[in-house]
Amino acid sequence: MDKVAYVVSDLHLGPGWLPDGTLDPLEDFTAGDDLVRFLDRIGTSGNPVELVIAGDFLEVPQTLPHVGLASPSDYLGTTEQESLQRVRVIMGKNPEIASGHPQVFAAMRRFMMEGNSITIIAGNHDIDLLWGEVWAEIFDAIYPPGAAGNLMLYEYCYTLGNAHHGRVYIEHGHEYDKANSFGDRMTMPFAFDAHGVRRLKRCWGTLFVEKVYNQLERERWFIDNVKPIPKVMSLGLRHDFRFTATALGLLATFLLTSRLPPIFGGVLGATSETVPPPTDEVVAALAEDALRAQIEAQLDDPAFRAEFEQVLLGADPTSLGAAVAGAAPALSLEEASGEILVLGGAGAEGDDYRRAARAVLEQDAAITTVIMGHTHGPIDGYTQPISLPDGRTGYYFNSGTWTRHLKDQGREYDWNEIADPTNYHSSNTYIKLEPQADGAYRATLGNWSG
Repeated sequence: MDKVAYVVSDLHLGPGWLPDGTLDPLEDFTAGDDLVRFLDRIGTSGNPVELVIAGDFLEVPQTLPHVGLASPSDYLGTTEQESLQRVRVIMGKNPEIASGHPQVFAAMRRFMMEGNSITIIAGNHDIDLLWGEVWAEIFDAIYPPGAAGNLMLYEYCYTLGNAHHGRVYIEHGHEYDKANSFGDRMTMPFAFDAHGVRRLKRCWGTLFVEKVYNQLERERWFIDNVKPIPKVMSLGLRHDFRFTATALGLLATFLLTSRLPPIFGGVLGATSETVPPPTDEVVAALAEDALRAQIEAQLDDPAFRAEFEQVLLGADPTSLGAAVAGAAPALSLEEASGEILVLGGAGAEGDDYRRAARAVLEQDAAITTVIMGHTHGPIDGYTQPISLPDGRTGYYFNSGTWTRHLKDQGREYDWNEIADPTNYHSSNTYIKLEPQADGAYRATLGNWSG
């Protein structure tokens, strides 16, 4: 008989705690003790079970943030050794830098020692797992030699079951978010830079995290928790003026320069400009009408202009000059930031994900249930079943997240409330897949309170 399986996603294990005992501002995962108890409970039921992590097990782009800025190209990210360096911090192997989450990896190893299996699907925040050396490091930490269960990595998707009807299809879901899509179903995650160095491909969403959010979140830990971005900026202008001027400056330079070829960043020696173009010209070049109007409305304030221009001084002047001259079209906010959901929040069922789930169900009559993560919003598939043309009924679930999010998704929060950690909690949602007598699986959305 097939095993019971538990699906979780979007754990986002990051750097953990700093040596002084404070939480790294870029850390989104604080449910380590809950996850350890969850694994200990389901792993000692008496019968082998399978744990499926449906993407974003690790939060690599927000670990050692300086590493993400070292690439000579926006389109490409880290080398294999750079990814390994970041992942080792997450695993807890460099406590002089940050604690990481060694207790989670130890719990996963105990889980496998009980005869259970673990399946991990790569997500947009841990595509680094596809490096051979990175996966070997993870494998050695989790897999006890001779274990009865399997430890597997899938680059894109995983299908559970072998019945003629009732199988479960699982993927992370980021490929339906244009800001976080890598293309090619993650089969070609690497490319060579201009110097012949092999690097990970980098989607726009990751670039945005590494160039904008990592810097902002160091100052305001909660800045990555609320979207859409214009709303964050509007709140900040009223309650946190200096910080918001900095954020808008970073956002403007990112949107203008991220489509430029590498030559404009000085990578190939093009550094003819020594000062950025005039501020008003930079703002006028933005593609986003609402953002441009918001910045223009503040530039008459000397304090705002000073903070905004300070950020421009820190940008590459050649890139800014090329962007203002029209060397490449500016990104829009939608392209740059992707989802307009609260990070780790209840979210909503996006049409793109539901359409993708329908396509999977229509292409394979053996599949009844589709599970994704990525949006962080748990979805019980039985509340909105999918009626298929051949008369079958399918179900689309989302496994949610174990990261912190605002407790009440049904009301507006002000700036001070967003900054208050007591207004956040972790839902710790999962999907239990129970094999049925006919070989099908029955999915149940659950919540682990520990």
